[in-house]
Formats: sequence, C-alpha cells, structure tokens
Amino acid sequence: MKIIINNIEFPYNEGCRLLKLKYNECPMKEIEDIWNDIVPMTFKEIATLFRNTEQRRVAVGCLGLERLVKEVKPKLIDKETLKKQTTWVTQSGELITKEFNDTYELYKVDGDVWSKGVENAWRKPQPVYYVKCKDTSTDREYMIWIDARSVFETNDNRTTNRWYSSEDDYGSKITAIDAIAWTIQTDIPKGCIEKIVRQGDCILIKKKEGVRSENTRHLTEEEYKTLLELES
Repeated sequence: MKIIINNIEFPYNEGCRLLKLKYNECPMKEIEDIWNDIVPMTFKEIATLFRNTEQRRVAVGCLGLERLVKEVKPKLIDKETLKKQTTWVTQSGELITKEFNDTYELYKVDGDVWSKGVENAWRKPQPVYYVKCKDTSTDREYMIWIDARSVFETNDNRTTNRWYSSEDDYGSKITAIDAIAWTIQTDIPKGCIEKIVRQGDCILIKKKEGVRSENTRHLTEEEYKTLLELES
C-alpha cells in the first residue's frame, strides 16, 4: 500500500509518519486504528530517507517551517528588503496603488545536520541553503530550497568558461535576492525581457517584440530587481 501526499507517492510507513507531521487529527479512515501509535518523522530522517527531490520537498512541507527551524538551527547568511509598489483593484472596482517592503532571507543549514546518517566518509558534507520570503497578499511565510552553486553560476558574470569546484561553499558568495530570482525560470534571453508580473506562484514574463525563445535559464538578481513591475 502506498500513501499519496500532494500528488507524490510515498512508501506506506514513511507516508503515515509524514501524515502525522502534517495533521493533528487522522486524515484517513484506513489508518485510524494506528494513528495514535505513529511516530512523526524528523527532519534528519527526511534528509536521510528521501533522495527523490519531489518526495523531499513534500516531506519538508509536512514538517513545516517552525519545526524545521527548531531542529536544524539554520544560520542567517543574508537579508535584503526591496521597496516595491504595486496596483490593486478594490471590490468596488477602484484602482489603488500600494507601497510595501518585501524582505528576503537566505539561510544556511550545516552539512552535518543535513547528511547525518549518510555514509560518505571521503567527502565532507556540504551545507545546504534555503531562501525565506512572504506571500505579499496573505503574509504567509515560505521557504524554498536552492542550489547555491547554480545560483552563483547564474549571477557570476566574470566568465562563462570558469571552472567551478564542487567543494566550494557557494552559499557564502550569493545573496538572498540572487536566490529568490533563481527560483524563476524563463526561455527568454538576457536583455530581452520587457517586464515581469507576479501573482503568488504565477509568473508572467513579457518579452520584447521580435525576440525568439532559447534554452531555459534562471533569472538573475538584476532582472528580479529591475523588471518586476507588478506583484500581488
């Protein structure tokens, strides 16, 4: 028997333990008789058991931000607040302009915490990073795990032929805005975006006239700061 959480399949035992993390009361009649005996999964177990990226993403979501912070004690690496202006339409149809501060925080989780229980003696466990941000309309906090090396390469303009060491701690070389920009992908070449509009998780990117799509890439810090015109 399998357990499906957020459209992702988990083995029965692990799935039950994740459900115990996510819900205060049993969400399935099929496991009501064992619900009180189920032991919730910890972050260290999630990191050790799930190598599948989607499984890990859903599992961390079940854990929740508050419990994760208590377990892994992340270190704040960078914090930046952008002053933004956006346009809203009221229920009466009135168009209003709203100014707000949008804060992003980049956190580091020590590699020993993330990799505990994984045998790999020849290689030092690398730290991992996530960026924390708020939903501008609901004020809910979100955390998004990022690939620090990929973020760095996206924003490193020195040379496209530079050799990157897998042992480098790239998280120390990036900013919170680098990280949040990296979470957005587009097939529009650099310099060819007219504007970006964001509504929650929905990203709309308008390209300049006559521009052709190319290979998919991540947005840069500069693009995120200068081209994001409307956000809600």
